[in-house]
Amino acid sequence: MSKESVSKKSIDKKKKTAVKTVGKTGPGIFGERLLSVCMIGLFASVCGIIFLFTKAFFHSDSAFYVQLALEQIRSGKLFPPGMSYSTVLFVRSPNLLLIPILKVVKDWMLAREIMVIVMWMILILAVFYCFMPKKDRNLMAAVITCMLLMNPYQTADVANETTDMLFFQGAYVTIFFDIVMALGIMHRIILLDEKDKKGYKVFLEALLAVVLFFPLLGSMRQDMILTLPLAAAILIFYFLEYDQKLSQVLRSRRCMITVILIMVVVVAGYLCYHRLSVMYWDESKGSYLKMDKYTGLWHSIGQFVNNLTMIFGNVEGAVFLSFPGLSKFVNYFAALVLVFVIPAVALVRYNKHGNRFTRFLIIYSWVSNLLVAGVFIACNQWAPRYLLSIYLDDILLFALLLSEYMKKRERLTAVCAGLLIVMYCAFCHVYFWGHYKDKIGVDPSEELVSFLDEHDLHYGYASFWNASVNSVLSSGKVIVLPTRDYDAENGKRKAYNPSDYRHWLLNDRWYDPATHPGKCFVLLKNYAENDEKSREQWIKDHGDDPDNPWIDPTPPEDVCEEFYTLNPQKLECGDYTILVFEDNEELRALGDEIKRAK
Repeated sequence: MSKESVSKKSIDKKKKTAVKTVGKTGPGIFGERLLSVCMIGLFASVCGIIFLFTKAFFHSDSAFYVQLALEQIRSGKLFPPGMSYSTVLFVRSPNLLLIPILKVVKDWMLAREIMVIVMWMILILAVFYCFMPKKDRNLMAAVITCMLLMNPYQTADVANETTDMLFFQGAYVTIFFDIVMALGIMHRIILLDEKDKKGYKVFLEALLAVVLFFPLLGSMRQDMILTLPLAAAILIFYFLEYDQKLSQVLRSRRCMITVILIMVVVVAGYLCYHRLSVMYWDESKGSYLKMDKYTGLWHSIGQFVNNLTMIFGNVEGAVFLSFPGLSKFVNYFAALVLVFVIPAVALVRYNKHGNRFTRFLIIYSWVSNLLVAGVFIACNQWAPRYLLSIYLDDILLFALLLSEYMKKRERLTAVCAGLLIVMYCAFCHVYFWGHYKDKIGVDPSEELVSFLDEHDLHYGYASFWNASVNSVLSSGKVIVLPTRDYDAENGKRKAYNPSDYRHWLLNDRWYDPATHPGKCFVLLKNYAENDEKSREQWIKDHGDDPDNPWIDPTPPEDVCEEFYTLNPQKLECGDYTILVFEDNEELRALGDEIKRAK
């Protein structure tokens, strides 16, 4: 046998081996199905968390979706007369999903829980839309993203803002949908070539305009989170794609049309938002963007990093050699990897990523995250929820990079990499279920509502945090209206007055005493030791700021001594003191007199 024939056989054998090896790379159909089933299992866990824990963690901010939907049904208008929206205009809002649900389901809380489940189903579909264009399908990236987004996190005492905003209040599910849909459309725009029909190209640009426009009608904060970072990311991406030649970027019709479209949408959104604000907005504070709260670079950076760890489940005061302590360590590590390590490594290796959308997502994540972080630090913010867009961006980027890693590895390695994510997510779910098992099915208003019903009390007043929550949990059986919150100010407290209500997520019509004649009550939350600790922690974190004071959830009984001239009956129920007045009109008349005097 000649050397030439041996060499030829050797080459053929290598080719066959290479083909065989290539055929076994990636997770394969079995791996994809396995991880997809795990994702469905985690979604089932999320559904259980929403249905079984929402009541225990429900609060008055969450109640507004239900109250607004009920007013929309009653009035037949998107903006019911007399509604006070304050810092947000609820235009394209999750509560619209509640309208058809409430017409079938009479239990307000059950209807709200179904609404959040539907929102999650829509978000999951958006994630799959983002990663599954015809030319660049990536099932694993979509599955990994969904699994990580469905993680419930918690602190030692109560569910943290990630879990609240995504599963209980559900406010950020809509924001996540906006970002994911916009990126999904950009994924398709980036993949366009000369062969694609002009109608399809126009459709994508029009769809992008719609997806970006409607969120701007609710809050101009979307400029910081989505529209401006998207425009900047597009320009930087094409600048790098065209070998840093600005002339080619300016000649790129696809790039310039998309950027100009975004700018036009921002202007149109601002004009419409301003018009709606004049018509419906009670007062525009914008306090979250005030730079006069800046207290020093290192303090603000420390606040930023601490809030990021809280998003990932910073378990306060946990002992390391305990399950909560282990959870804290694992989630600290996850925060470090997802937020800092992965984006940094991805940027360093930018030119080595062959997928165009991967390169675009790296740029977008950095631009968006730096903008959000910069505003957060400069304005010395304190709420972790303002950093949730960073959480989303980095999960999307991590999922995409991990899926590309899995494609290049042998089947067993790829499947094991996916199962590591499943194990981490399962760890978070198991901890949440175990840590809060005593809150399953708990209704914190049940005792109070039953007590009020027994005493024929169905209409009353309370501070904001003790008002709407009880109205919705009782499905309207008891109506409790919010008054001004109780601000601690130089050792004195403002009047707790039914005629001096807080203009925040309510309707003026609710306060008409003629609509609710007869008996009414004032609800006072009894003092708890944790309140003083809460005040001390607030002052430590934010200072004694008169523009942004600590809110006392436990107003004392002598908050307005004039009310006692009406000789109210005093009742006790659990954590509440209830002052019962025989005549609502008489109480409100006295309240009006106090307000005028003040």
